[in-house]
Amino acid sequence: MKIGIVIQRYGLDVIGGSEFLCRHLAEHLTKHFQIDVLTTCSKDYITWNNEYSPGRSRINGVTVIRFKNAKTRNLEEFNKFSDWIYRNAHTKEDELRWLENQGPVCPDLINYIKQESKNYQLMIFFTYLYYPTYYGIKECECKVMLIPTAHDEPAIKLSIYKEVISKANAIIFNTPAEKTLVQNLFDIDSKISPVIGVGVRIPSHLRRGAFKKKNGLDKDYLCFGGRIDAGKGCQEMIEFYLRYRGKHPDYPLLVLFGRLEMPLPPVDDIIYTGFISEQEKIEILAGARAVIVPSAYESLSLILLEGFSCGIPALVNASSPVLTEHCVHSNGGLFYSNYEEFEKLLDLLLHEYQLRNILARNGLRYVRSRYSWSKVINEYLGLMHQLSPR
Repeated sequence: MKIGIVIQRYGLDVIGGSEFLCRHLAEHLTKHFQIDVLTTCSKDYITWNNEYSPGRSRINGVTVIRFKNAKTRNLEEFNKFSDWIYRNAHTKEDELRWLENQGPVCPDLINYIKQESKNYQLMIFFTYLYYPTYYGIKECECKVMLIPTAHDEPAIKLSIYKEVISKANAIIFNTPAEKTLVQNLFDIDSKISPVIGVGVRIPSHLRRGAFKKKNGLDKDYLCFGGRIDAGKGCQEMIEFYLRYRGKHPDYPLLVLFGRLEMPLPPVDDIIYTGFISEQEKIEILAGARAVIVPSAYESLSLILLEGFSCGIPALVNASSPVLTEHCVHSNGGLFYSNYEEFEKLLDLLLHEYQLRNILARNGLRYVRSRYSWSKVINEYLGLMHQLSPR
């Protein structure tokens, strides 16, 4: 079977939950099918600059076909137009203008799908949100699978996305909360729509003190990893941390890793590591007292699951149904709605060792039972053969 996977960005150095899931799914599926990843030359989702070379390449055994974007994004202009369109009556033409302003505008990718999709048995589109999915899914002459990675944001209520949902033969969700959100907004009763999720690797050996030893740290620490920006709740997380630090002499450090997209306060107790290797990420997680996940908008949260896989509890934003669902179903994390709750729950995680160990064990058990790659891939294989049995 020949399968095309369409996503806005792809690469070993691309940071993002959808992009991570796409890359690892492609690497697992290439053992079973002929996989072509169809993507842009962008590394940065802010501007959509063309940074990779167009054409064919191989990444970890996966064929990647890149196409140049026709334009970059003016983020200030896009944000201004977004504020208007979310708050005012508007036309479909307004929404299509918004979609083009968002990007990545890649007509060569759409033309490839139009011309070549008949030679594929299945096209998988990642994220409902972007230009390649909206225009690409309409040009497909083969079966279509959509992995929307949806969360409750204003954009999902735009009318153009009814067209995206209607075109998909199957819609794959990462969590029950994500499926409930989409069911409440769109008619998907006739669609194949399982909750499958993502695989998470359980480290075979954890060096819990390695990060502290390498960096000469003598205090415990909390951590967060991923895109570090205000839209991910990081500004509030840092404000809450600094308030806690000012009130508690035994405060922990805060370690951040990933892509930095906001200024950090000039304090020594907030440590930004920059980009790190997979092994370094495991060492940071393994040694942390807890992983904080401050975003109100999540469709899965890999960093929470990776924290669970390393045997540490989570402290998450209660505004996210996905995050609270993980915590409730796993009994592996706590969730806060304001600073006062953040402070009290952090006290528990730092000082109630028995509670922290119980949460950590529960989180690890949750990942093992629900998010193994063998389980995830078997479910995808069954679904793909159901959609395209030849």
